[in-house]
Amino acid sequence: MMRGMTKRTIRSHHPVQPLFRWTTAKRSALELLSEYYVLRVADFVTLIKGHEDEPTRRSIQNTLKSLYDKQYIGRLRFFDDLTDNPTVIYAYYLNDSGAAIVEDPHAAFSAESKIIPRHEIEITQFHIYLKRWAEKESLVLHWHQPKIDHKKTINPDAYFGIEDPKKPTGHNILHYFLEIERAKIGNYKSGEPSIIRKLAKYYDFYDTGECEKEWGFRKFRIITVVRNADKQYNLCKLMSDKFSHRMFWMTTEPLFKDNIGGQVFRTPKDFSKSGYSFLSQ
Repeated sequence: MMRGMTKRTIRSHHPVQPLFRWTTAKRSALELLSEYYVLRVADFVTLIKGHEDEPTRRSIQNTLKSLYDKQYIGRLRFFDDLTDNPTVIYAYYLNDSGAAIVEDPHAAFSAESKIIPRHEIEITQFHIYLKRWAEKESLVLHWHQPKIDHKKTINPDAYFGIEDPKKPTGHNILHYFLEIERAKIGNYKSGEPSIIRKLAKYYDFYDTGECEKEWGFRKFRIITVVRNADKQYNLCKLMSDKFSHRMFWMTTEPLFKDNIGGQVFRTPKDFSKSGYSFLSQ
């Protein structure tokens, strides 16, 4: 450079991107998505703080934006009417890159589920309430949301086992399948609606060698969550003629959110007089 000349600084028109650093908050967000699969910001706040907290909400939003920008997570836009103020929001999930970070490739969101985010959120809600109750009761929750496998006899929304560590090993886990059903009772074929046809497969599967081969146990219960008490009653009544069995447990979203450990389940066998809980023998 010649003496007397000044150096000109060339400024970039592109904004400077913040440096991405792995933090405890980012890793915790990925671990929560690995466990619960799909979460809204409000769910993160509940799991981390235990109650609504605006500073925590803003911090989580910043964390999720950073992970999303780096393509460790994905998001689904949907109309959320599970809150007091229904609105369009995002639900977040792990993609393959995020699942690799937490070393859980099975936690990556399945392609089949991407078209039904609300359904996935409802499964998540049940999971959150159930785990909170299990921890309070000093029970161990084993949770698994299997991807759709058309080779299997049944494809539940989730499987979970409730283990009582105080009881002898081999006799201390009760097995459950979860089905979230918000649709109206309909889609009749041969006089039976689709929900009855679905639950009939569980009835035929119960206590069979095929069940033991596919899942590792023979006996189980099916938790079916419907929208309200009328649908709970109608489904129990509809099932009672051909499938009068206590393997079927029906409840509603308001009931399990109010007291998931209480006697909020009804069966086709005795729905008009008895309620059951996870502590029922």
